[in-house]
Formats: sequence, structure tokens, C-alpha cells
Amino acid sequence: MTALTRLVEEPAGPRGPQCTVGAILDLLDPPAAKKVCEVLDTAAISATQIADALTGSGHPVRAPAVARHRRRGGSNGCRCPR
Repeated sequence: MTALTRLVEEPAGPRGPQCTVGAILDLLDPPAAKKVCEVLDTAAISATQIADALTGSGHPVRAPAVARHRRRGGSNGCRCPR
């Protein structure tokens, strides 16, 4: 297999650092991660409120990272799966 063929046929690896919110979700136990996902999907709770709660629980994150995670899958969101 030539180098050019590999570039076309093999999927590209992830670029850049992992999303901060995604990394936090990976660290949490499944029930806690599910609850955080529910909160992330609740539009009535602001990104600032979520960031403050996570930071207060020992998982430092800033509101723009939370907002970017909420837009995951979009052109201006993180690369975490939807």
C-alpha cells in the first residue's frame, strides 16, 4: 500500500487536545456522567452555571468550553460525538 493510498483509505486520527468536558465525562462514573449529560442538554441551565458546578466539584472547566461542547457536531463545536 502506498503512502497516498493509506492517506485516503485509513481514517485520520483525532487532531488537537480532547474536549475538556469530554475528558471530564470520561473520568466520571456512569451515573454521574449521565446526569451531567442531562444537564448539558437542558437549555435553561447556562454554560456558566454548569462550569461553576463542575469546577466546584473538582473538575475545572470554563463556560466557553461547556458552550462549545453543547455545540458538538457543529462547525463551531467540539469533536465529541453527538
